[in-house]
Amino acid sequence: MADYPYDARRRVDALINSMQALIQRDPEQEVRGVALGVVDAAISAVKAAKPNDPVVKATSELFSADQIASGEGVRAADLLVVAEQLAAAIGPYPVVIG
Repeated sequence: MADYPYDARRRVDALINSMQALIQRDPEQEVRGVALGVVDAAISAVKAAKPNDPVVKATSELFSADQIASGEGVRAADLLVVAEQLAAAIGPYPVVIG
């Protein structure tokens, strides 16, 4: 349990919640600007915790510094799929008894 990536999981859970809220308001909503930097930070946290996971590797390659700097938006629905896959890579929170 000591090696479970709690911080990365909390970031991904927050990302999932944010993307779900955006999609409820507008299914075609795009994420831009500073928010993409935050998405990148969440992905980096998972990459640090699960560096050998193939989904995490592929995801981290999708968000480059150049893409973030370009200001080009990413659909919230696409980011939700990514965030849910990152959560799956981390796995569920450990069960604590006692």
